[in-house]
Amino acid sequence: MGEQHKGKGIGRGAAAGLGLAAAAVGGVAIAGAGLAGRSAARRSRAYAVTARDRVHVFPFATDKMVAVRASDGLVLHAEIDEPDDWSSQRGPTVVLVHGFVLNLSSWVHQRRALVDAGYRVVSYDQRNHGISEVGDLANCTIDQLGKDLRAVIDATTPEGDLVLVGHSMGGMTIMSFAGRYPELTRDRVTGAALIATSAGGDSLVQLGLGAMFDRIIAKLGPGFLGGLGQREGVWGSLRAAGRAVENHFVQKYAFGTEMPKEMLRAVATMVFGTRLDAIGAFLPELDELDVRETLPGLVETPVLIVAGSKDLLTPPEHSERLAEALPAAEHIVIPGVGHLLQLERPGPVTEAIFGLLERPRGVDAETDAERAKAAVRGRSA
Repeated sequence: MGEQHKGKGIGRGAAAGLGLAAAAVGGVAIAGAGLAGRSAARRSRAYAVTARDRVHVFPFATDKMVAVRASDGLVLHAEIDEPDDWSSQRGPTVVLVHGFVLNLSSWVHQRRALVDAGYRVVSYDQRNHGISEVGDLANCTIDQLGKDLRAVIDATTPEGDLVLVGHSMGGMTIMSFAGRYPELTRDRVTGAALIATSAGGDSLVQLGLGAMFDRIIAKLGPGFLGGLGQREGVWGSLRAAGRAVENHFVQKYAFGTEMPKEMLRAVATMVFGTRLDAIGAFLPELDELDVRETLPGLVETPVLIVAGSKDLLTPPEHSERLAEALPAAEHIVIPGVGHLLQLERPGPVTEAIFGLLERPRGVDAETDAERAKAAVRGRSA
């Protein structure tokens, strides 16, 4: 897999998800709106967020689509990939939980590898993301996301072992789930992967644009972004004027190495395909996040923690804190990569997940972690 090591933190506090860059783009675009002119206004419709933008940018031919009704009645979009000869007696179902302002497309590489290896895979769009329904903004909370994950499991995998894999806000979703449903976690979850994520406990909203600007975005996000999102023409004009700015922020906050423009545009499509009012509603929730009290729910579960050494949003210091709270966890820092490491360096992330899938429960923590790391190195050789 390449070098594995403990990374150093990158400053106090970090952004909880890529959507914070979307807020920054909105602020930067507004600052330069006077330069947009009439030509940008004429192009506004081409850049306005519409229903057709809410698509999966990395298509995958799924076996089955499922409409999952959440506890508040909102319908979540889920997809199931099941090998022909799969049986719950042969292995766990892997549930992939995406991050803030992304969608299930962000798992395309891992999903393909898992299906090819014979695993049953469930992936879904979180509420107000992707092509799931848009619901009450008051329910855009990490606690509700934990309940949503339970609804997805009940609808798609009512029995059998589970391995939960979450990126960024998806990792927070898993932690919330484990805290709310400790018995189900203990009885059925045979592994959990927490990728580029944090348990909170400190302000997570820090965009690197100055402390004052960061706090304004965090506190005024719901009204500011919600109002902007309702004015489609205005938002479209700002996006038309700021496409280069979008690419810049996606590159800066999502990746640690230079990425092709095609990848930057695909990620921007996911980010800006998320409604601005939803982004605004989640921002204060992420800023005030503290799910540390849920971590005991994962103590008896094999846990994988993965971070990118150049992640500006949830830098390695956050994964280090998770590893301290979960001493039996395997902790890997992938050098040179940013927040969207599963797209930037899919190989090491995928191999680490396979290592988790091969870990037995209930063995000595140190031996367990060493066995998992050896498996990853063997696959990467």
